[in-house]
Amino acid sequence: MLWGILGGIAFVVLLVVVVITVSDMLKRHLGRGKTAAWLLIVILLPFAGSILYWILRESTSDEVQRQADNELALRQEAHRRRFDSTSIGP
Repeated sequence: MLWGILGGIAFVVLLVVVVITVSDMLKRHLGRGKTAAWLLIVILLPFAGSILYWILRESTSDEVQRQADNELALRQEAHRRRFDSTSIGP
């Protein structure tokens, strides 16, 4: 009984990971050949293929720019705050 529940939960998690991976692949417009190859890998080896895709996935210029903007905003906010050696904020 417990193994059936755990197996069902693992299946749902795997299904969600595969759906997110496939949707990211299709959204990024990798080209027909690359998309077909990645889809085949993810369908044949769902867990390993998804992990491999996310490890080897290259960031787009928009993602890199958004990350740089976020880091700059955090640094500017930290610079605007007064220094408080007690670590107790307002």
